[in-house]
Order: sequence, then structure tokens, then C-alpha cells
Amino acid sequence: MRSKTRVAAIIAALVVPLWVTDAWAVDSDEALTLASQQVTSVAGGVGSIRQAVQKSQAGRTPAQQIADAVLLMGSKDYDRAATILNQVIEKYPDHQTAYPDALALLGEVYFRSNQLWSSRRVFQKITAGANDPRFQPYLSKALARLVDIAMRKRDETLLGEVITSIDQAPASATTLLSYARGKALLAKKDYSGARTALSGIDDKSEYAHQAKFLLGLISVKESTPAPVKLEEGQEPPPVPKERYATAIDAFQKVTQLPPDTEAHRQVIDQAWLAIGRLFYETNQLNPAIQAYNKIDRSSPEFGTMLYELAWVYVKLGDADRALRALEVLAVADPKGQNIADGTLLRGDLMLRAGKFDKALSTYEGFKTTYEPMRDKVEAFLASTSDPGAYYDKLTKKEFETVDAASLPPVALEWAREAEDGEAAFGIVDDINECRELLAQSNDMVERLNAVLGSPARVRAFPELKIGLERALGMLNRTALARLTIAEGAEDVDDDDLSGEIATVRAERRSLEARLKKLPTTDGDFATREVEAERQWNKVSQGAQRLELQVNQNQAIINGLRRVIDEGGQLGVVRDPAAITAWEAQIKDEETKIAAYKEQIEQVRKQIRAGRVTAGFGDQRFIEDEQVRTKYAQVLRKELELAAGGAAGKSLQGYANKALPIIKQAEDADSQVGSVKSELDSEVERKTTGVMQEVSSETEKLVGYQVRLEELDGQSRILVGEVMMRNFGFVRDRLKSMILRADVGITQQAWEVREDQIVRVRTLTRERAQQERVLQEELNEVLDDAGESAEEEKK
Repeated sequence: MRSKTRVAAIIAALVVPLWVTDAWAVDSDEALTLASQQVTSVAGGVGSIRQAVQKSQAGRTPAQQIADAVLLMGSKDYDRAATILNQVIEKYPDHQTAYPDALALLGEVYFRSNQLWSSRRVFQKITAGANDPRFQPYLSKALARLVDIAMRKRDETLLGEVITSIDQAPASATTLLSYARGKALLAKKDYSGARTALSGIDDKSEYAHQAKFLLGLISVKESTPAPVKLEEGQEPPPVPKERYATAIDAFQKVTQLPPDTEAHRQVIDQAWLAIGRLFYETNQLNPAIQAYNKIDRSSPEFGTMLYELAWVYVKLGDADRALRALEVLAVADPKGQNIADGTLLRGDLMLRAGKFDKALSTYEGFKTTYEPMRDKVEAFLASTSDPGAYYDKLTKKEFETVDAASLPPVALEWAREAEDGEAAFGIVDDINECRELLAQSNDMVERLNAVLGSPARVRAFPELKIGLERALGMLNRTALARLTIAEGAEDVDDDDLSGEIATVRAERRSLEARLKKLPTTDGDFATREVEAERQWNKVSQGAQRLELQVNQNQAIINGLRRVIDEGGQLGVVRDPAAITAWEAQIKDEETKIAAYKEQIEQVRKQIRAGRVTAGFGDQRFIEDEQVRTKYAQVLRKELELAAGGAAGKSLQGYANKALPIIKQAEDADSQVGSVKSELDSEVERKTTGVMQEVSSETEKLVGYQVRLEELDGQSRILVGEVMMRNFGFVRDRLKSMILRADVGITQQAWEVREDQIVRVRTLTRERAQQERVLQEELNEVLDDAGESAEEEKK
């Protein structure tokens, strides 16, 4: 039985560190054996600390990191992909393949995530290094993307520069460059040059679909005459059928190409849409219907096709099929850009078809949907008459709280579609994006400063953290070896002693409960991380509950405001003095709520800072070192006193055997401590470097903020004027549509009235006819009765 216990104890010491408890108590000989094995194991494993650091420093190769970024791009996690690619670019600027590959992918990541200015900056780095052989494989793609960016941003200067760069490209330029050049020239309205560039693209190229579609667009542009000013009341002349014959033929060539990718299928659908529109313009309605019907339900253009097809049927005089198309539109694309006009058209067609109840339901449903939108837009416009203040509200996203409700998305979409709206909203989007990025950067700076200024600064350097964890684990294992020796001493003599050794033993025993909590394995350290995270989760949940209470109070205030504002409309009469008092109290509560929200936000910032500093290196690790050092001192003193005969011969003999092992443990601790000191020095060195970089980046952020405010001030009035005008257009459009619905409701009432009048007249006429027939029959009966009476008299 005794041998089994010894084997179990030895296995435990070799497999996992020994956590000495009463259940694992061993005798004095076993304690010395186990402690010696543990100390020997620690001394022999010092080299593994540096190996762990070196292995962690090696990390993933640049090719593996780029592969990770590609996978993240596939899942549309562009932020993490950009982070990885930026790391590759910073670490390997001289790498022959990784650097240009990462640079090209980073530009694409920024483009796909709509960070067009960042994308332009990255792609311009590639074009600037056109003479560098490393960038040659990526030059065509970079120039093509720069064309896309210039067209989206309407940057004529950039477009001209890119065209010049494309013209200077090698003679063996790819079809992508030809396609990009054709697009750029089309944007510059150089139709002949664009046609020349696009015509050279082979049908087997991956850009053949897009190129042929643009050739059709060029034909439309060239075939459309300049607009002629018409006199008042003058109808525009009909469009000749042959005007767009060439363009239609060009678009039909697009439809004959194979739909081998999703992008190519969409181009083909857009070609069918263009063909249908051109046939409609030239009054060729049946061919237009055939073209529109080529677009199936799975196409992104299906909703647009249904709306335009309905108008073809209206022009053809087929109201039933037009209604069916609009009904399908309401189901297939209920949030599409044509749903508002389509709903009104559906109501008009129902009215023409005599479906009065359905028409009335359609008009009333339209008003129910769009009248609140009009009210929100009007409230937004009425909130200020200063274009600058109006611009400030949009750029600061205050429009989300106008009258406690956001502007409807359709209003924003229509404002973008209005004159210069895309450019104005583009400026607003860019400024908001810059502010958001600056806020994120400042938040990252705060977190970095919190980490670097805390005892847990090693968390900023994962490779060094692994080495320090391994070193601390070894120090803790020697501490537990000392605990094993102490357990052996207790096995020799656990009676109460007297004198100085009694005091020392009592102090040693008081430390053992805390000593047993020392982490020794990767799992132990991970458990501590989870515990730290759990503590901050509790704090975060408390902040969330407070935020919920604040939001509930805000909802109550919004409801009270609505009651006060709408009371008059509902016929409720209240004392003006009471209303004034309520409004003052509501304003006071709103001020308090704003202060609470600010305080909660500050708490959340502290929580975020606390999360990054919790775990490895926190107060628990400081206490570990204190307990470990104190226990080593107390145990040595106890053993030295015992070796001097202060506790009897049995304990003296045990102490004499244990002291050499204690010396080995101290030597092992010294070796591990030396490596740990090197790692600590490296942490300090890296911390200093990172803090200098953070300080430099902070200065740059301040400069960016100043520059952003300058640009913001320059665009404030102009963009505000454009946006105010466009929202005025949106308001007018909504008013016009609601008025059209009101006219439809009125027309429905008149139609119902006329129908009822016609029915009354018809019934009256039928009744008169029936009465006349009855009267004639009665007269005949009476006449027959009179003749019979006369005959009887005779």
C-alpha cells in the first residue's frame, strides 16, 4: 500500500505540479524525494523559457498572415483583415512578395469597406512604385481601382492622372487596363476614345460583359440628341424607332455572353433592362415586354423591372397585367426605391378598374406610411433655418433624435438622389467617418496608455508574456516544492513547539492557504484570466442595468412630451401654467439624464481600460510574489532553527536533509529569476518604445483633428445649403405624393358617388319601366273587365 502511494505521488509530480493538500499528505521521506524531483525539474527547464519566447516571436509567417486576411475578407470582416495586413506591411517592408501582396490586398479591403480615401492612398503607393519589379503584377489592378475611386468621388484631377498613368503603362498592358481606360474616358465624355479602348477587349476576357455593356451605353450617348427647349404646352416629338437600333444591338450582344459568374449575370440583367427601356422610349411596347420578362426573380434588378414593366402595360392599355406586376412588386421588393410610386400607380389602376374599396385601402395605407415621414422631414427642416447649424446636426448625427425619431431612410435616399446630393452626402459621410476613426484611434490610445502604465504592461507583448508565464510557473513550482518539504516536517513533528521556532512555524502555516493558489500551468494562468474577465463582466452588467434605467426614464419623458404636444389635437384642455411647470420639470429631468449618460460613458471607458489591464500581472500576481518570497524566508528560518536543535532530534535530522534541497530550490529560483529579469528588462525597453510611438501618433491625431475641423468649416455653409435644399425637395415630393393619394381618395369618393347615382338612375328607370308595364297590364285588365260588364248588360 505504501509503495502504491509513493508511485501515485511521483506520477503526479511528473505529470502535473503538486498541489499539496491534506488529501495528498506524504511522509517525510516521500516529501524530500518529491521536492527534490520538482526542484530538479525546474532547474532543467530554465532553457524552455527562452524557447517559448522564441517560438512565440516566430509566430505566423507573412504568407500565413496574408492567408488569414484573405479568409477574413471572404467573411467580410474587413477591420480585422486590415489590421493583419497593416502588421505585415509594417514588419516586412523589404519582403519581395509579402509586402506588395499585402499592400494590394489592403487597398482592396479599404475599397470594399468603402474607405475610398484610404484605398486611394494605398493604391497610389503601388502606382508610385511602378518601376519596382515587385509591384508590376499589381499595377493594373491598382490603376483600375483608382479609376473606380475617381468616378465615385467625382475627382476629375485623379481621373486625369490615372489616365496618364495608364497611357504610360507597358505595351503588354492587360485587358483590365484597357477596360479601366475605357471607363475613365467614358467618364470624361471622350466617347470615341472609350469605344476604341473597350472594343479591343476579347469576348473571353472576364471583363467582356462590362466592356460590351459600356459600348452599348456609349451608343446611347452618341444617339441621343441635345435637348431642345419646348414651348409651353408643346409635346415632345416621338422618338424614331431607328434612333437606338445600334445601342439595342450592342446590349443584345451582352445578353449573348455566358452568365458564368454572379457579377456577369447582373450585367446581363442590366442589359435586358436597358433594352426594355430603349424599346419603351421608341414606343415598341411588345419587344419591351419581352426584354423585361428575361429578368428573373433572383436578379437584383427584379423590382426595377416590375415597376417599369407596369408602365409598359399602362401605355399598352392593359391595366390588369399592370396591376399584377405592381402586386408582385409589393411582395418581392417592399423596400425598393420604386415602391412609393408603384403603390400610387396601383391605386390609380384599381380606381380605373372600378375596384373602389381596394383603391381606397391602397391610398389610405399609403398615407399611413408616408405621412409620418413627411412630418419627420418637416420637423427636421423646421428645427433650424441656418444651413451651418443644419449641417452640424447631420455631421454630428443629431438627426437621429429629431422629435425623438430618426429621419426615414427613404428620405435620406431621396435627398442623395437629388441634385448634387451624392456629393454633399459624400462629404458628410467622409467627415463622419473621419470623426469615427479619430474617436476609435483616441480610444485605442487610451487603452494602450492604460496597459503600458499598469503593472500588467506585459500584456501588450504576447510573446514576452508567454515567457514570463513560464518563468512564474517555475518559480511557483519551487514554492510548492517548499510546501512539500514543510508537509514532510509536519509529518515528522506536528506538535505545538515553543520558543522562536513556534512563532516561525505559525507564520509559515498562515501563508500556506494562499500559497496553494499559485498558478503553475497554462491552464491555471488561463483560469485566472477568465476570473478577471468575469469580474469586469459583472461591472459591465451593472453599467448596462443603469443605462437601461436611464433609457426607461428617457422613454417616459418622450411620452410626456408627446402627451403635452398632442393634447390640443385630441381636444384635451389643460392649464397653461401647469403645462409650463411640466415642461420646466421635463427639461430639468433631461439635463439630469444627459449627466447620467455622460457618467455611464465614463464608467464604460474605465471598464474598457480595466479589461485590458486585468489578468496577467494584476494585483493577484503581486501578492503571489510577496507570499512566495515570504514563505521561502520563513521556511528556511524554520529549518535552520530545527537543524540547530530547537525542535528535537527527529526534526533536526529532517532539517539537515531538507536544507540542501532548499539550497537547490534557491539556485533554481536564481536561474529562473535571472531569465525573468531579462524578460522584465525587455518589457520595459519595448514599453518605452511603444510609448514613444503612441506619443508620436497622439500628436498626429491632434493634427488630423485640427485639419478635419478646418475642412469642416470650409464645407459647412455650402454643403448645408445643398442638403437643406435637397431635403426641401424630399418634403415637396412627399407632399406631392400624399396630395396625390388625397386626390385618389377624393376621386374614389366621387367615383363611388357617380356609381351610386348611375345605379339609382338605373334603378329608377327600371322601376319606371316596371311601373309602366304594370300600369299597362292593369289598364288591359281593367279594359277587359269593362268590356265584359257591357256585354253582360246587353
